[in-house]
Amino acid sequence: MFYSIRSTARTFTNLGVELPAACTQALELADAITEATTTTAAADLNQGITDGTVTPANVVKKLREAAQAMLIAERLPQAAQATESALTLAFNQGIRANADDIIEQLREPFNAAAATITTAGRHFHPEANAATVLAAGVEAATAWQDLTEARNTLAQIRNARTILADLERDHTNPALFYVAGPLSTQDVWNVQSNWGGAGDFFHQVTHEGYSLSLNTSEEAQAIERAAQTAAEREAADKAAAARNKREADPHSEPAIRKAMIDAARR
Repeated sequence: MFYSIRSTARTFTNLGVELPAACTQALELADAITEATTTTAAADLNQGITDGTVTPANVVKKLREAAQAMLIAERLPQAAQATESALTLAFNQGIRANADDIIEQLREPFNAAAATITTAGRHFHPEANAATVLAAGVEAATAWQDLTEARNTLAQIRNARTILADLERDHTNPALFYVAGPLSTQDVWNVQSNWGGAGDFFHQVTHEGYSLSLNTSEEAQAIERAAQTAAEREAADKAAAARNKREADPHSEPAIRKAMIDAARR
């Protein structure tokens, strides 16, 4: 129960992010609800018999109390389960409302890992072997030594950034969340093609000369828009307007699909 919000919370806290108050409150309430579903009525009654606090004078009262607690306990999990949707909604709203602040907190671990990846990318190809790396010098060798940890950190941040984009319903190409602008139309195409390719995206784009940056949705969209021609911007605006119109129609396929996804997340 409440696995979704707890898993999401761990994704961010493992990266040093301080969750918004709305999220911590939702998690505390989830813990309290979970604890409330655990009953010890029978065990308490038996312990009372063992230690002598249950006597002939109060045994009927104790039995009734235990029976009542056990009867309530049968229904508690069902009642608790019914709260999951509301708690998930409250937690997700807290994340959405503070997305930019969370990204700002993620920049510290991102920048540290990105520095290692960038050094590696500038010195050697993602598929380079040890001999090639050693031949590239001390900086390359140091980056190689720290590369696994840096990649693991960026993989965790990529997961966290994906969660943010999903909750914001952000349609920006995800590759642009991680690369600094300004970019040309060709640059955007190159970066996006690397996103879907094999191997380490971050190492590959730095090897091609791009700089890494953890961007907010607004920053990523600004990079994309600045790279577009006037005709491309007009086409993108029309596509976005058409998509918004479809999603606003509760009977459209995208709206139904989105509603199903939202219900599953809750």
